Amino acid sequence: MRLASALTSSVLSAALLLCAVPAALAAPAKDLPAVESTQLSDASSMLALINPTTKLSPEDYTPANLVGVGGTGLALRPEAAEAVEDLIADARAAGHSIKLLSAYRSYQRQAALFSQYQAKYGTAYAERISARPGTSEHQLGLAADLGYTNSRAELKEEFGQTPAGIWIAEHAGDYGLIIRYPQGKEEITGYKYEPWHVRYIGKDHAKALAESGAQTYEDYFQMLRKSLEAPKEEAGSKKADKEAGKESDKDAQKAGHGVMKEDDLLVLRFLPPYRDWGFGFTEK
Repeated sequence: MRLASALTSSVLSAALLLCAVPAALAAPAKDLPAVESTQLSDASSMLALINPTTKLSPEDYTPANLVGVGGTGLALRPEAAEAVEDLIADARAAGHSIKLLSAYRSYQRQAALFSQYQAKYGTAYAERISARPGTSEHQLGLAADLGYTNSRAELKEEFGQTPAGIWIAEHAGDYGLIIRYPQGKEEITGYKYEPWHVRYIGKDHAKALAESGAQTYEDYFQMLRKSLEAPKEEAGSKKADKEAGKESDKDAQKAGHGVMKEDDLLVLRFLPPYRDWGFGFTEK
């Protein structure tokens, strides 16, 4: 009896250990905010992806609900305008003289601006520092350029090292904004580092991006796409597993015809109440 109890205890301990290991090794990743496919394809969505290889559709898209930003004469979509106004107000309260330099730009305005850079620097360099018309985030009404009041670092990489630039980088996410073109990621974003350029994507997504480990919005956008595909893949996998299970049951039935085999009987002999172990042991 003592031997039987010891064997049973060992088997149960091993089973519990095997069940516990996968749970410890497979901690679930934090879920991304739920999105719909139209949010990743519609120009009017706050999640729209625009870059040198992804154009607006239509190219001359104009947001339907632009509003003024803090008496600056510049405009953004309402949610972005509120976020930028709040960020600027809080930055000033923290001692940083930040101002709004640029916000929404029309297709025509962007075309004129790009032509100026093209004439001054040549096409190759112009494409690194300015968007061609139809590929600018400013046209979405969700992007803003920020800078110091009376600063030589205005619209320059050095702005990222100023107290104001550092403050913006640290706090932008609190307002649903991100530094859209981070340092060292030009090959992904298509543009040079722009510490002054912020893009509104909403507080939930700004937080999720920071927690996801994504280095650019392009990376995060791909994560959102995969999150849409995951339920379809899971459903397909479950269906395949179910079909495989049915086939396995059919094969088992054909092979065994419902007859218990000698191996099955051997297993049953080791079940409680441990009578007739086949080795001369009896329960006492």
